[in-house]
Order: sequence, then structure tokens, then C-alpha cells
Amino acid sequence: MNIAKAPQPEYRQACFADLDDIAAIEAEVFAEPYLYLMLRQLFDLHGSEWLVAEVGGTVIGYALTLEKKGRALLFTFAVAKRYQGGGFGRGLLRRTLQTCREVGAEVVYLTVRPDNQHASNLFKRAGFEFVEHDDRYFGPGEPRDVFEYRLRSRPLDS
Repeated sequence: MNIAKAPQPEYRQACFADLDDIAAIEAEVFAEPYLYLMLRQLFDLHGSEWLVAEVGGTVIGYALTLEKKGRALLFTFAVAKRYQGGGFGRGLLRRTLQTCREVGAEVVYLTVRPDNQHASNLFKRAGFEFVEHDDRYFGPGEPRDVFEYRLRSRPLDS
């Protein structure tokens, strides 16, 4: 019996040409996505901090981390819907944490909408710990749960 091997993503630093794919994934995954113009400005300022996952020449996911003084914010992170549930998010997150460690971060933190159990579960399984719930993180009616991952206190999975 010949069992097909699942495609393995390639992880790399994003390039300007990836912004259309990133914007499309952002619009597909989030109810209130960052607009292309915002993503463009983020790329102009933080292009070297974007990581993409690519399968067969197609960008299937991305992560943007912003590091300052040992703390890294996982600013935005998504995997295209058709690739969710296949381990691609876990792989992208693992590579993102590895990159954060390489740039000297000691803690990675992120926020999740309280009703986004899929994302919360992914981050918890990866070792992120719930820190707090903030009812007004992005202003009135914009609650978020805050999670942290302490890089220095644990080895990364291989």
C-alpha cells in the first residue's frame, strides 16, 4: 500500500511579494482583518520579523513577532482555513518561538479573542499560559485573553 506523505511546509522570512497572500489569509481568517495598507506599513517597518509557511509555492500561513527588550509580541498569526487542523499552525508556531529565542526574547506574549477557542487551544497545547483577561484590551467592547510563553524556562519541541 502506498500512503501519500503529507506536504511539509517551508518556513522563510516573508518578502514583499507575499503581502497579497498574507492579506488574503488575514481576510479569510479574521472577522476584523488588518487591511492591506496596514500590512504594507507593518512590512515596511518590520519586514525582517515576518515568517511565512509555504507549501508547494503557496503561502499557507504567516506570523509577525515584534521583539523589544526580551519580550516578543506575536502580533498576528494565521493559517489559511483549508490548511487548518493539519499541524501547520503548530509547526509555524514552533518555528516562530524558535525565531524569537534566536533574537534574544525571553517571553513571547499574545492576545486572543475570548470566543476563539481554536486559537486558545493551539496556544495552550504549545505551552502558552493564560495570564489575564482584559475586557478593554482594544477599547470598549474589545476583550482579549492574554497568554505568555517563557522561552528561557523550557526547551522547544523539535
